Amino acid sequence: MQAPSNSAPMQKNALDLQVLPDDLPTPLSVAQGDDMDHVGASLEVINLICTTFVFIRDVVRDSSIPNEYPDALNGFLVFLETFSEVCFSDMTGLLRDSRVHRAIVRDVEYSLYSLNKTLAAHREAWRYVSVASDAEQRDIEEMTSPSLDVKYERKRWRDDMRERSQIWRERARPGLYGALFGREEMEPLVEACRKWTNRLKQTLQLILLTLGPPTSDFWRSEEASVLAIVGILERQRRARTKPLGTYNALPGKLRETLVSPVPPTGLVKTVYKDGADETDVMVEARSEGETPTELLCHLTWLLQAPFLTEALERGTDYKLHTLSCMGFIDDPINNRGLILYRSPQSHPWASNPLSLHTLIDRSPGVKRLSLSNRFRIAKDLAATVLETHASGWFHRNLCSRSVLMLPESLNNPEPSPHLVGWGVPQRPEMALFDLEHNIYQHKDRFGKPSAEYTNDHDIYSLGVVLLELGLWKTISTIFARRLGKSPQFNQAQQESIFPRINNALIEFASSSELKREMGDKYAEIVLSCLTWHSRDFIEGTIEFRKQIVDTLIARCMI
Repeated sequence: MQAPSNSAPMQKNALDLQVLPDDLPTPLSVAQGDDMDHVGASLEVINLICTTFVFIRDVVRDSSIPNEYPDALNGFLVFLETFSEVCFSDMTGLLRDSRVHRAIVRDVEYSLYSLNKTLAAHREAWRYVSVASDAEQRDIEEMTSPSLDVKYERKRWRDDMRERSQIWRERARPGLYGALFGREEMEPLVEACRKWTNRLKQTLQLILLTLGPPTSDFWRSEEASVLAIVGILERQRRARTKPLGTYNALPGKLRETLVSPVPPTGLVKTVYKDGADETDVMVEARSEGETPTELLCHLTWLLQAPFLTEALERGTDYKLHTLSCMGFIDDPINNRGLILYRSPQSHPWASNPLSLHTLIDRSPGVKRLSLSNRFRIAKDLAATVLETHASGWFHRNLCSRSVLMLPESLNNPEPSPHLVGWGVPQRPEMALFDLEHNIYQHKDRFGKPSAEYTNDHDIYSLGVVLLELGLWKTISTIFARRLGKSPQFNQAQQESIFPRINNALIEFASSSELKREMGDKYAEIVLSCLTWHSRDFIEGTIEFRKQIVDTLIARCMI
């Protein structure tokens, strides 16, 4: 993967993942000039936002408004204060480091100014509340500007806001109170604040991916817990390291022997037994030739990371939708390894789960998923690609067969996507290539399994899957005639086949059929993925979030 501009050189590990140098964190290289102006401006905006949060929280705290609103506002307040400390503190602030990409600095500024704009009407309410008559009203700029004695200033403006909120509650007319602090106003306000704080957290992932954590034990810190990035730090750590020598195959066995061969990326529901303990699992078989034991060991160790803090990832659309991996079992008799995933509580039944490919390709006459459900699936898949790349990973094998569809919850049967079938670097010695698999591949990877992988390649594959989801037709159906005639191709044919395949995909993405099914904006998203090209990793990731993920999130809220 191309190293981010203005960052430490990237290395690769056994899975060819983007990793950081082993000696990080390095000494801080302090930003100068214009970058320092950005830091000062961001600090001032954060202080203004926090001041407003305190005022709103204290006004609604003693009202008939549900406790969830002041609790949420207090959570945003604590998050921003911690974010400010980690990113802007005088000596160790991450955003004071000159190696941070300018696109990240701009993105943080944009999120802060957007959050500040969300609070504009409520800020006007406290601007015109005078404190006790025997005290001078402080100048707004003095109260919100950065101070050397941060703790003292924080206490000072909090005390001031408590006094203002009390006066406001006593003097405000009922109609004015309802217009600013009623349920109809508070609900969208809280959702907007959640949106922008989640975006700041997502940008923080890119900062940490570029620089590494501030200290080697930062993942244990209270700051990491408050920012809800413990799992993110663990994913990034595992991407740049290898499992210990003590990490081996699981000692237990399956209750039932898996019939060989298992369909590609198909998962089988069964039970794993380790002594007296039994666990419901979903099993994915990998041949030794496809995934050698060394890479299987590394892959399963990597996939255990996302679920260390699963609960902390709720309440955000930027989620990694995959399954919790237990590890792997050696199956030398069948020359394969078996990846074991914990079966989610939303799927307690004995039946094998369906892939997105199977769901779409079922017998004719089955009702397709609703428009809103398909947009939600598209959003979840795009968010998973974003989080995968922000963790320093690649999927490498994104296709509709590697998307497992499970119920959202026990009380919600609507199917939710989970990525499985994670790929590993492939050996170059292949005479023939599977055409259906390569239809999902970027031109740099078409018939070139050993080529260096980049985030653009996953985004291209995502575009093909979103096309299938939108048309409600699988690639095996769309290209049935070609696949039936020539299911494989050789190296000499790859240069002539890809342009024809790619042109057909572009035509489908631009077709009236897709626009009629999903609308113009969805068609634009598919086309953007199929033509995606980013010269810079950081800028490309931020643009992918803005143009693809955030657009799909917005469409899901309509």
